Amino acid sequence: MASYCPQLRPTDWSEHDADWDWRESRRPTSDELRKLELIDERVRKALARAQIIVAEHTLEQRFREQANKWERETRHLSSPTQKMSHPSYQAVLGMGNEVVPLLLRDLAENRREWFCALSYITQDNPIRREDAGKMDKMIAAWVNWGKERSLL
Repeated sequence: MASYCPQLRPTDWSEHDADWDWRESRRPTSDELRKLELIDERVRKALARAQIIVAEHTLEQRFREQANKWERETRHLSSPTQKMSHPSYQAVLGMGNEVVPLLLRDLAENRREWFCALSYITQDNPIRREDAGKMDKMIAAWVNWGKERSLL
């Protein structure tokens, strides 16, 4: 014990607990137990919500880092194949379905070309053939697709 808590000696325990007898402690009433269970449930729910928020925040942070890096390092490229083979683009693809709302928002706000990533992840393509290559219409098609599915 001394190596972990040098300021506390084994004899200190008995000095503090000498007047306490566990046999004399009372048991909580049923009302007190019910209150403790409610508090426990609230704490569990709050922790679960906090974990979800942290996970979402972490995903959003990772996405933004990769998206910014991808844009920075591929803006000079004209080849879509080279852009899509960039490690940051591949990292975004690896984030799975959870990243779709972030892709849609980024597409709408920053006009970054996430069309292939969205098609790959969602296995869908709302862009009409006659709108291919028309940036505004392509973005609008994906934004509408996201709104229809309550992703935006």
